[in-house]
Amino acid sequence: MKSTRPTRPLTALCCLTVTVAALGACSTSGGSAGGATGGDASQVLTFAAAGQGPAQAVVEAFQKANPGVTVKATYTEDDASYQQQLRTQLSSGTAPDVFRMWPGGGNTMAVRDLGADGMLMDLSGESWAAKLSEAQKAVSSDPNGKIVAIPVTIGAIGAVWNDQALSKSGLSKPATWSEVLSFCKAAKEKGVIAFSLGLKSSWVTQLVPYALTASLVYGPNPDFAQQQKDGKASFAKSEWKQAMEKYLQMRDSGCFNDSPNGVGYDEQMQMLGQGKALGAVHVISAVQSARKYAPEGTTFSLSPFPATDSADGVHVPVAVGIEYGVNAKAKNPELARKFMQFLASEEAQALYATASGSSPALPTTTFKADALQQPVLDAVKAGRATVYPDQAWPGPKVQQEHLTSIQELFNGTIDVPTVLSRMDKAFASEK
Repeated sequence: MKSTRPTRPLTALCCLTVTVAALGACSTSGGSAGGATGGDASQVLTFAAAGQGPAQAVVEAFQKANPGVTVKATYTEDDASYQQQLRTQLSSGTAPDVFRMWPGGGNTMAVRDLGADGMLMDLSGESWAAKLSEAQKAVSSDPNGKIVAIPVTIGAIGAVWNDQALSKSGLSKPATWSEVLSFCKAAKEKGVIAFSLGLKSSWVTQLVPYALTASLVYGPNPDFAQQQKDGKASFAKSEWKQAMEKYLQMRDSGCFNDSPNGVGYDEQMQMLGQGKALGAVHVISAVQSARKYAPEGTTFSLSPFPATDSADGVHVPVAVGIEYGVNAKAKNPELARKFMQFLASEEAQALYATASGSSPALPTTTFKADALQQPVLDAVKAGRATVYPDQAWPGPKVQQEHLTSIQELFNGTIDVPTVLSRMDKAFASEK
C-alpha cells in the first residue's frame, strides 16, 4: 500500500464510480514559471500521482532540466480515490500521459491488471529497461512479458520507531516474538502504546500480516505463491494461520491502541509522531507522515519485525514500492517517454527516494541510506528479504478480501479460518 502518505502499493479497493468526495481529494499543479502555457501541445505533459510531495519534486526537476516543458500534474492524497479516478479515466479515454501505478498484481491499478487490459504503452525497448533486475521485471511487466512500467522506489515493512519516545520509555526494540509480547506488556504498564494501528484505513490492515508471514511463510518457502497457483498450497493450510492468530494475540496482549478499527492512518501516524506510540508496524515511507506531527529533532528508525523466537530467522518484506507507466493512448507519447527516461536517471531516483523516505529502485551513487533504509539493505544483502505477498497474487480480489476480512476479524464477527477460507476462494477464482 499515500505518499506524503506512504509510497507503498498496499492499498487496494475495488474500482467504484468516482464520487464527489473522491474528486474533492484532488489537487492540481501546473508547470513552473516560465514553462509552456499550452501554446505548443508537444511541450505539455499530463501527469497524475497518488501523493504530491515526492512526485512534485521530480516533476519540478524534470521541468528545470527541460526548459519550455510544462507538466500539468494532478495529485490525489487518498490512494483509494486515486485508483478509482484513474481507472475511470483510462476507461473513458481521459487519462493523463503518465501516471503512478502499483507493482505486480493485487489491485485494479497494478501493472499486470492494467497491462492485461491493454492500457499501458510497451516500454521494453527503452534503454533503462536493461537496468531492471529480474525481480523488478517480474512486477513491471504485463502478462505477455512486455515491460510497461519503471520502478522508482524500494519499500519495506518493519517496526518503525520514534527514537526519542522509545529512549524515554527505557525499553529496547524486540528481536524475537516473545520479546514482542513482553515489550507490549511493559509499554502498557508505562501508559504508552507499543504499536499504533489504524485499521479504519483498510490498506493498513495488511501490514502486520505481511511482516509476520515474511518469517513464517515466504522466507522459509519462497515458492509458496507458485505452489498456491499449482494447487499444492493454501492460506488455510499454511503458516498464514499462525500469522493471523499472532495478529490477534498482539491485539489481546494490548500491543495496539484501543479500537483500531475506528482509527485512521493519519491518527495512527499522529500517535507515532507525537510519541504517544513507541512504534508502528508499517511501510518505512509512512515516517514522512509521522514527521508532520513530531516535535523538532525527532528521529525515526526501523528494525525487522520478528514472528518467531529465532532472531536469525527474521525476514523483511521488501518490494518495489512506486512505479510509473505511460498511457497506451497518451496524447504526447514522445514527451512521456522522455519523462520516463528522466525517472530512470540517478538524479531522479535519488530525489524520489529521499523525498518519499524510501530507497531508490535503480542504482544511484547520490543516495545515502539512513536508519530507516539501512536495515532493509542489510536484509537484502543477507538474503533475508521476501516479496510483498500481494505482488504474487493472481488478481485484486485476494487483497480486497484480505483487507475487509481483517476489519471484520478485529470486530469479532468472523474468525481466522473464515478469513483464510475467503482468501483461498478469492485466489482460486483468479488463477
